[in-house]
Amino acid sequence: MIEWINERFGTNFTEEQLINVKDFSLFWNIFENLVCGNHCNVNRLNERLNPIDFEIADFQENFEYFKERYTENGTTNARFEYLNFRNGDRKEFVANVLLGNENATSDIVLALTIIIYRFRNNLFHGLKNFMQIHEQEENFKNANQVIKSILTHF
Repeated sequence: MIEWINERFGTNFTEEQLINVKDFSLFWNIFENLVCGNHCNVNRLNERLNPIDFEIADFQENFEYFKERYTENGTTNARFEYLNFRNGDRKEFVANVLLGNENATSDIVLALTIIIYRFRNNLFHGLKNFMQIHEQEENFKNANQVIKSILTHF
């Protein structure tokens, strides 16, 4: 399939560059089924994740990655805006968590999950430029790790 995409669209993808994006599709399918009952939105995420007593150690590395990616000089950056938050996605809450204003483990897990939910929407609705999807490899690697940590509780 990658050869066809490369030929058809003039890309130069390798299997290694796309493995985390491809894995994300399967991980998200499992996550949305088990965690959200096949109907995911931010309110449902909050309802399902908030009661769980997560260990921050399971998420700290991923939190640091996203914090570094989406903040600088004490504020969110342009990359944060490209998450394309919609009404109800709790953009200010996510910003406050990334900036360290909210630091309960449950808030961190919810904020990470909302970021991943935005990845899902941006990927599946075509907002991520597929010609540069290989540049998102580290994002999806971290997203997959967060999902895996959450799924151990379901």
